[in-house]
Amino acid sequence: MKLLIVEDEPHVRERIAEGIDWAAYQIELAAAVESAQEALMIMHNDKIDLVLSDIYMPEMSGLELAKRIKAEFPLVKTILLSGYDEFEYARESIAYGVFKYLLKPAENEEIVSTVLEARSVRERELHDKHNLQTLQQRWKDHFPYLRELFYKNWLNGRYSEREIEKSSQEFALSLERQIYLPLILDMDPIAKDNERFQPRDRSLVQFQLFTIARDLLPGTEWMVLQDDDGMTAVVCSAPADVQEDAFCNRVNSLVSTVLGTVHDCLKLTASAGIGTVVRTPLLLSQAYKQSRLALQERLIFGNGIAIPYRNDGAAQRSWVLMEQLEKELELSIETGDESKRRQTIAAIMESEFSEEHVLADSKEALWRFVCLLARMVHKHGWTLRDTLKEEIEDFEQFHQLLSKEQIAEWLDRMSSRISQSIAERRQSGTQIAMNEVVGFIHAHLHEEALSLYLISEKTYISYSYLSRTFKEAIGESFTEYVLRLRMERAKELLSKGCKVYDVSEQVGYKHVNYFSKNFQRYWGIKPSDVNK
Repeated sequence: MKLLIVEDEPHVRERIAEGIDWAAYQIELAAAVESAQEALMIMHNDKIDLVLSDIYMPEMSGLELAKRIKAEFPLVKTILLSGYDEFEYARESIAYGVFKYLLKPAENEEIVSTVLEARSVRERELHDKHNLQTLQQRWKDHFPYLRELFYKNWLNGRYSEREIEKSSQEFALSLERQIYLPLILDMDPIAKDNERFQPRDRSLVQFQLFTIARDLLPGTEWMVLQDDDGMTAVVCSAPADVQEDAFCNRVNSLVSTVLGTVHDCLKLTASAGIGTVVRTPLLLSQAYKQSRLALQERLIFGNGIAIPYRNDGAAQRSWVLMEQLEKELELSIETGDESKRRQTIAAIMESEFSEEHVLADSKEALWRFVCLLARMVHKHGWTLRDTLKEEIEDFEQFHQLLSKEQIAEWLDRMSSRISQSIAERRQSGTQIAMNEVVGFIHAHLHEEALSLYLISEKTYISYSYLSRTFKEAIGESFTEYVLRLRMERAKELLSKGCKVYDVSEQVGYKHVNYFSKNFQRYWGIKPSDVNK
């Protein structure tokens, strides 16, 4: 649940926002702002569940805000803080849909209790709106699409072995003791002199091929879908105790039926590429790549045929596993997770540099990781020399590594240096962003509407990033920093003899009384007494 605090008095706002550990109550504090206009801006850009607002504020009162919230965000629960002389008036405004009114000065415990009560009501309403029966029906309606998306991602190697297993359980698919054979179907090029179709109709006839395959290959042992490029992908499965030859013959027979039906219906030809049989779910993506390679052979063998993949053996599990380890190593380097990085390197050593591997395979594996590290650096737009610095010579001499231990140490050292460089440059990027933000604050200190949201929009830096990093980088919260700058600037101008109302405008206060109130609270004297 997200809470938005709206309070124009800085000390009250800070007390509620920072004096209460909202996270301990499973409440996410979205923002603490000083005006209703800022609050509405946030609500139009973020999903807010609860609003805690003062009643008396310049420009737009809390009651007006509550009225706007009821009209635009009817499910949001609004809690108002009101002074004694406003309390009865506020209680009469039931039409504004206010959840509860608290009399100032409300203690933190009372505020927390009321917010939690509002959250409870909000959660019940959400539960009623999204009850289990409704969610089950939505899941049922979307099930075919989600299942197809799972297969597409699985075929294209976007899942790790653990993710395949987890997703298959969600879709009630039994992957144990199964064999798989992937294939790809595609329409052959349309001749320019064809009387029924033109080359521009390729997407249309591809879809017709998909519908024919889906109609002719029903049942749970066939999964038919369109891949991202419009070609028809098929996953064929059978129990593991089925003879592979019989399984392949049946697949070939049905593929021939599909190709023949396409020719009869469309008077066009289609071709198919058939991968190899695999017995491990993780290897399906590799076999699917093989089917696509086989399809490319139609350039040699001609159109309108099914072409099996020919190679010197089935996909090797260790090579597919290496793809997963590459992804894990890259992620650990990017995120700076030292523990995960070293675990992954240990797994790489065990997988590809153990004693049972021939030298040529180990050299090939080493080349893969040299290329991975170089690609990671170049992806950021950097050079290896600038990134690795004094380590560049050792990086270039990777071919001189003579033992498993040397390779592991080299890989860890190079990965660590790249990870460190990424962290340093991100920190530098944060400092550049904060310098831009500080510059904007100083240039717009005279604007009453100055806020993190305004800065976010003008500097194209996300609000969530600003709110998370500002205090860490500057040492003060945004509210504290702006207030200090305004008060210091106001004192400087007043000491030079400037009029109070002029100073008020120059430091972002439209109402002189409000400025004077804040100035006296901050410095302990009235603005008019500065030169006395």
